[in-house]
Amino acid sequence: MRALALILQYGCFAFALFLSYQVATALYQQEYELLEVVADVGTILICIDLGVFLFSSKASQGLNLQEYARQLEAPPSKLVAVTRKLGHLGIMLILVSWIVPLI
Repeated sequence: MRALALILQYGCFAFALFLSYQVATALYQQEYELLEVVADVGTILICIDLGVFLFSSKASQGLNLQEYARQLEAPPSKLVAVTRKLGHLGIMLILVSWIVPLI
């Protein structure tokens, strides 16, 4: 299970880099649709959020129930809190890119 989480973590960061390259190339060549760029930026933010979450949660292996409950009660680190907010922004961007064409 640990190997799967590591593969997923690196896959998230690699996909975020790939999408960043695609967005930068599309913007540089000025061949893009605005809502596709918005959706790609949202996906980038979600991938970064998931990668940081997987990176920060790898220390939680082998905890008993009491230690895990104490860890849940503690506030998350600044990095995790910021990436969570960015992940929520990414979800909102994807929703906007789906809803706006329908209106």
